[in-house]
Amino acid sequence: MRSVRFWAIQVLILLVAALHTVVLGLLDGRDIDGIPAPLTSSLVLIPVLYSAVRFGASAALVTASWATLLFSVHWWAIVEQPVAPDHLWIELVSMVVLGASGVVVGRRVDAERDAVRRAERALSEVAVARERFRDLFEHQPSPVVVTDLDGVVVEANDAAHQLLGAGAVGHSLSTMTGLDGPALVALDSPVALAGSDGRVRHYVASTHSFGDADAAVTQIVFADVSREHSGRELQRALTGRVVQVQEQERLHLARELHDDALQQLTHLARMLDELCHDPTLSPALARTVCGSMVVANLTASSLRQVIQGLRPPVLDDLGLVPALRQLTENAARNADASLRFTVVGPVARPSADVELAAFRIVQEALTNALKHARARRIDVDVAFGTEITVQVRDDGRGFSTSSRPGAGLGLVGIRERAAGVGGDLRVESQEGHGTTVRLALPLVGHADDDPA
Repeated sequence: MRSVRFWAIQVLILLVAALHTVVLGLLDGRDIDGIPAPLTSSLVLIPVLYSAVRFGASAALVTASWATLLFSVHWWAIVEQPVAPDHLWIELVSMVVLGASGVVVGRRVDAERDAVRRAERALSEVAVARERFRDLFEHQPSPVVVTDLDGVVVEANDAAHQLLGAGAVGHSLSTMTGLDGPALVALDSPVALAGSDGRVRHYVASTHSFGDADAAVTQIVFADVSREHSGRELQRALTGRVVQVQEQERLHLARELHDDALQQLTHLARMLDELCHDPTLSPALARTVCGSMVVANLTASSLRQVIQGLRPPVLDDLGLVPALRQLTENAARNADASLRFTVVGPVARPSADVELAAFRIVQEALTNALKHARARRIDVDVAFGTEITVQVRDDGRGFSTSSRPGAGLGLVGIRERAAGVGGDLRVESQEGHGTTVRLALPLVGHADDDPA
């Protein structure tokens, strides 16, 4: 209401009221060609509506009130003039219609203005949010790209340009990385990508899709896990080295026990056997010697089992399948459980490291099934194809993989063994429903016609 136009409207109303009074005075209340002279008061509707449209309901109400006030004074002035009574009623109705029209139009204008202000405020907030998103997007330290339904990059931040190149936008992501978004996320291990500087880093990708079905886009964030990957590789190398040293020590100890202690113990048992059957010995002494011979033979048998556990000679001499068959047969003899061993496919001998890893993993799985799970039935299945797959399934107590992810069962160790030779180990278990260990190992070697 501080606008000059608003006050100009009020002056205009004053002029209309004065004109109306002059007209009534000149006509002495007569009509002009059948039109009642008081209808000149309707001219006030123009400034009132203009005020409503220009300034809103409050300004229209003030303007209509000002007009009513002026015409009220006018009514008192013309009481003594020869004006028809219906002229006075016409003016009264005109003022009521005037005020109502101004308020209605003004409120409508106010509502539209409020809607416009809200829309402008919303657009401003959207613009601010968009600017913030753009700032976060561009300055995100991790590479971020947005792809369309065809996998073509439509947006990329600075880090993504450094990784994929300055011309990443407009090119297919699979062309630049070798994998599309879903394939990147599905990877179990980080993907190695070379940046524009030539350095190879390892990334784990995560995706988020948004938009409708016809115009959906996918945001892909590449998290740099190079340091973690290097740490895991170093840990894997150290674990592999520790395992290698352990196996070397086991092999050395097994050979020492076989070539020294076992040979001497076997020789002692033979000497005791000869003395046991010496007719010159007294019966009491013969019984003692024969008992010692039995103890020596039992000790030698136990020592052979220890040697086989340290490093079974059959593994080096005949290969994985005979070694696993011997392992399951020995376990069946020494345990109150039913064990079944099967081989499928043309048997092939992989590298010595792969054979040893497979043997140790099956050995650990059998130990877990017999000692911890108290299984009554164990199936060991070996299949040869493009790779070696080994499955050890038992009907033991099982365990929850979420609450006990390897603790106390040696699962971490056998996972590291499998990973150390390029294999993959998966364990499925449920309390009360047994455990299944699945192992996949690379097959490197020659086909063997004899499955042994």
